[in-house]
Amino acid sequence: MTRAVLGLAVALVMAGCNSGKPDFAGIGPYHVKKLTLAKATGRCEPTDLPDGRKGSWCFGQPALSIGGQRAEVDLYFGGTTPDAKVIEIQLQFRGCRDGDLSTWLRTNFGTPADERTARAAWQNANVFVLAELPSAPGRCIVRFLPRSEQAEFERLKQL
Repeated sequence: MTRAVLGLAVALVMAGCNSGKPDFAGIGPYHVKKLTLAKATGRCEPTDLPDGRKGSWCFGQPALSIGGQRAEVDLYFGGTTPDAKVIEIQLQFRGCRDGDLSTWLRTNFGTPADERTARAAWQNANVFVLAELPSAPGRCIVRFLPRSEQAEFERLKQL
């Protein structure tokens, strides 16, 4: 009996330590802590980032299915060398069903920390997430940014 009580106590402590939802660090194979320009597929072009930095924009990445919808993936990197780290994972949905996408986001990230009419924002220990639902008629955009990109996250929230 003592062994059973001890087992139950350990199970309860372990359950209390697990929040139940992982802190996402990206989406699918696109991980903000691991992805570098050298690992990007598709086509990459040098670009000027909004804050004046030189960066890279990569498009034509393998698409993802999110909330039952196809998302085109663009990646932005904070430099032009192979070791440049990803600074934004951008998902674009054409023919977006914003209600379905909003449900998927709320299921995986919870209640938005900031919500406006067509824009919602989340954050966890790894990423900022900004969703424009819709961004234009029939289109939605969801952006994942590493926590190091707080200034860009704040800028995008104001657009």
